[in-house]
Amino acid sequence: MTEESGALTAEQPAGGSGVSASTIKSGFGKRHWMVIFFQGMLFWVGAGLVTHGLNVVLPTLSAEYNLDYAQLLLWATPASWAGIAASYLCAKMTEKWGAKFTILICVFFAAISYAALGWASSITAFVIFFSGVAFFGSGFAYIAGPALVANWFPMKKDLAFGWTTVGQSLSSAFYVPVLVLFLGIFGSQYGFAGMSAILLAVFVLIAIFTTNKPEEIGCYPDNDPDWQAKLIKSQAKAESAAAGASKAVDLSTAGLLRSKDIWLLGLGAGGVYIILVGVLSQLVPRLISMGYDLNTAIFYMSLSALIGTIGSPVWGWLAQRISTKMALIVYEVWWIVAIVLNMISNGNEILLWASLVMIGLSLGGATNLTTSVVAGKYPREAFAKAFGVVSPIQSVVRCFAFSILAFGLNYLGGYTGAYALLVGIGVITMILYWLVDPTPVE
Repeated sequence: MTEESGALTAEQPAGGSGVSASTIKSGFGKRHWMVIFFQGMLFWVGAGLVTHGLNVVLPTLSAEYNLDYAQLLLWATPASWAGIAASYLCAKMTEKWGAKFTILICVFFAAISYAALGWASSITAFVIFFSGVAFFGSGFAYIAGPALVANWFPMKKDLAFGWTTVGQSLSSAFYVPVLVLFLGIFGSQYGFAGMSAILLAVFVLIAIFTTNKPEEIGCYPDNDPDWQAKLIKSQAKAESAAAGASKAVDLSTAGLLRSKDIWLLGLGAGGVYIILVGVLSQLVPRLISMGYDLNTAIFYMSLSALIGTIGSPVWGWLAQRISTKMALIVYEVWWIVAIVLNMISNGNEILLWASLVMIGLSLGGATNLTTSVVAGKYPREAFAKAFGVVSPIQSVVRCFAFSILAFGLNYLGGYTGAYALLVGIGVITMILYWLVDPTPVE
């Protein structure tokens, strides 16, 4: 590093010498890998706080304070809507004060909110504390964190997001066991503070070792001295493919809401998550309906989730190679095939496992690709503004996942009908992303 002299330097890539000239190879330095690791941790904790942990939080509070489990489950949904508000408000914080500051604020208050769950002795207290968890957890994991990655990796964003989302996949497999361990050691009131301690450790590491942009500590974005020339060349290529030049875009909230591409990106991401939530939320009941016992069904789902750790960097590599837009179209085709195989796999172990492997590999692509495609069109400074509008649209659309499933299960013949609807959503999502103009904005 040459921060003192004000010059930028390219670090030696971990595990090799020199900087790779290829945009489909990482070639990152130590500080770049640290950013990737920290965001992976933010994904791991954030996904657990907001989603996976409810599998343990609700029954623990119900037993500890004699609260009605059904009421807790009912109120968990409106409490989680705070994450939609976070999409916009935390994006504005990131825009004004920077990604690092927003991450630190959100991590700190998420830690306090999660620890407070141990004392949620009423439904009202639970709603207040979990709203805080949902707001601040979504803020650091899905808004400010990705903005930081977009700042550090403007050209190799697909590879970077591919590695960071390994943390999200690992959260599906390991967050709940770790939380159960804390609760077993420290009890129902203090056990949640174990996760808060992890968050505070991440807070300290990010505060010390991370900056908003690599230039602030004398590093190059992507660890590539030629990153600006490559970015200009990439933009010119995209403009040529679009048969026109990039135009200055109104990046105000009102201006972005008038943009066709913002709506295509938001609705497309919502479609991706309808499929993801629809399949995952019903995978265990689906396996049970096929004759497997509960433990076997959970084991199969856990194996599928672990396979997702492989899928994350694979989808990132593919997007870096063929473009994020085309990778998203391939991704939707992949999902459609996986769902169809599951639909027709009754009694056929080969087809079942083919579908489970494909589903597992799909898990690593959703957050990676839907975030990266926004970072490609709205690079660096524009990312937080654009993602602050795309993310709420995606969140609202995703809320329809359970309604779509319920309609298929009740009126279209059970899982065959429900999965057929998900296939239809996949086709619509492909069309939405096909219509996106990926030309970067000025």
